[in-house]
Amino acid sequence: MTRDEFKDALDRYGGDLAKWPETLAAAARQHVAGDRGAADDLNQARRLDDLLSAAVGPQHADSALIGRIMSGIGNGHGRDRSIRPTGRLAAWASAATIVSLALGFMVGIAVPQDIGNDAFAGIMFGAAYEEDSESVL
Repeated sequence: MTRDEFKDALDRYGGDLAKWPETLAAAARQHVAGDRGAADDLNQARRLDDLLSAAVGPQHADSALIGRIMSGIGNGHGRDRSIRPTGRLAAWASAATIVSLALGFMVGIAVPQDIGNDAFAGIMFGAAYEEDSESVL
């Protein structure tokens, strides 16, 4: 077993060699006996397994905690609060819409009408550029 195969098997099966397939476990034991780095990798995998099993273990819930949860359900705590449209919100949204429309109109008026042989203007305003280019040819 190579070191890469050993690390791959550690990632796949964890740090407990008893949970590995028997053939891989036997090869891993021989590899660990001959390689100090592999033994360190195995110890790290065991510590990771211990941490993960402690993190997902059952949590203690006494009757006081359950009572607080149940009392919170009945007295209105934790109700869903959504944003409701108000008159002020609608007024600001309307004002923002009007300003953006007016700004767009003013920018549209400010665009030059004669684009000549300007390639960038041709890309932006294709139809007008095509008409001008036909008259030049």
